[in-house]
Amino acid sequence: MSQFNPKRVLRQLSPKLLKELFDRQPEQIEVSWGDGTRIDIDDVFHAWQRMSDGPRKAIEVLFHDIDDMATGEDGVLVILEEGTSSGEDFVSAFEPMESRFDRCLWTYLHHPRIWNTAVRFAEADGLATGRYWVKRSDVPKEDPKTDEAGRQALATAMSAFYRDQGRGHNCTVDHLIRAQTQDYFFVYLSDYANTHVNFDESGNLHRDTERRAFEVVFAYDRSAGALETFAKGGKKVIEPIQRIFCSVVLGCPLKPDTSGKAPYGLDGLLNRSFPFVTDPEDEIEAVSVRGLRLSVIGRKRGRITLEADPQKGPTSIYDMLDEDLNKEHLPLSVLQVTKVTLNISRKVSGRGGSFTFSVALPNSCDLKSKREELRLMGEKYLKRWGIDVA
Repeated sequence: MSQFNPKRVLRQLSPKLLKELFDRQPEQIEVSWGDGTRIDIDDVFHAWQRMSDGPRKAIEVLFHDIDDMATGEDGVLVILEEGTSSGEDFVSAFEPMESRFDRCLWTYLHHPRIWNTAVRFAEADGLATGRYWVKRSDVPKEDPKTDEAGRQALATAMSAFYRDQGRGHNCTVDHLIRAQTQDYFFVYLSDYANTHVNFDESGNLHRDTERRAFEVVFAYDRSAGALETFAKGGKKVIEPIQRIFCSVVLGCPLKPDTSGKAPYGLDGLLNRSFPFVTDPEDEIEAVSVRGLRLSVIGRKRGRITLEADPQKGPTSIYDMLDEDLNKEHLPLSVLQVTKVTLNISRKVSGRGGSFTFSVALPNSCDLKSKREELRLMGEKYLKRWGIDVA
């Protein structure tokens, strides 16, 4: 995503759609729209800035979202996916539009529910950048309680949990369905109080105390009995809120994980001949291991990280294993793979082509940072290759 510049967003939007947006506002601006083909962006910008605080800020928030969706890697594709799942022909509607910015604003104006849902899913996908969703694959297969009472019960329980940390006094839960079987619960909680120095409408500086929101997300697949959770705090937070989710939303307890078995198995990837079998219809040209993180079995601390140069071919990571490790002191038999980074290269060019993702022990994967088609493909092959062993 690029640095936000409101004038740049205005320049990317067609005058016709801009006029429609501002005509819908409760407070009209004085701008000469002409014949709808050309417009003075500075006039629009200054007229917008002269609006009262509430309407002006609402449009600013919208322009932030449009900028994120239009310049993000897969923002418009998420809109298309959500439109298709809702039975709308967005492909034909988008075809004559000149820019991704226009497609975003048009969706906001004519399909606000789809726009809001797509923005939420794009935000959830982006959460995984640099961090991971934690997966539990032994969750009861139940119909989740998604009505207002169920969401309020989850909000109450989550608020009670986080209040022990001095935050979470306010909580709101939203529910959205993705790909027919995945129920997303977006939990917003009030964070610790903080002060900020701001300008008021008269241009005077003053200190404001506020409680910003932080987010926890549950993604529950009722058909597979799988629950993926995004939350900061590690194991001491993830495990309790997983139990809260199952108790409140599914109406049954989450049994303690006593199997000792991680949902991912990575040691087979030490083998140069690991069979990455794929289906012809997916048009996959190559699957390569881009990175390995290794630990010595029985040694609690220390690890070895190998990162391959993709220009040297799909087997370069194994050349590094052969050349850089002292096999007499560290034979492969004493090494455990704790993280792998995989690249899938497809014949399809552009955004549907090559993509990279990582899996880490015991239960972390960042595939949810990918758009729907690539996420589903990655999850399918993790099962096929015996990496997802849950």
